[in-house]
Amino acid sequence: MRIVVVDDEPTIVLMCRRVLEARGHAVHGFTGVQAALAQLEAEEADLLVVDYKMPELNGLEFVQRAWAIRPGLRVVMITAHGTHEVIGRATETGVQTVVLKPFTPSELADGVAAAVGQPEEPAR
Repeated sequence: MRIVVVDDEPTIVLMCRRVLEARGHAVHGFTGVQAALAQLEAEEADLLVVDYKMPELNGLEFVQRAWAIRPGLRVVMITAHGTHEVIGRATETGVQTVVLKPFTPSELADGVAAAVGQPEEPAR
């Protein structure tokens, strides 16, 4: 699966890349929204993993822009601000899964699997 990860924290992007690449996914990671949007314009993607709280746009605003480029793109939102309001807004917007920070590698992998409707396979 081709996955784009967007988070303003480089350590989160790196962790997501390591976890998802270890499970056989092709991952492009970004700390800036403009570069991530350019990637979505340049290449197909199967899934977007995006942080809710970022300085340039919030995750829901980013998702709307991503869907303008790639309609139907599946989304996992990651957030340390997992209030009922944020989770509700994400779900109402069409985000498939919300994963709360801090998360374990298994929680991220399970969130990705849930977003695409597949059971998670153990890491190889």
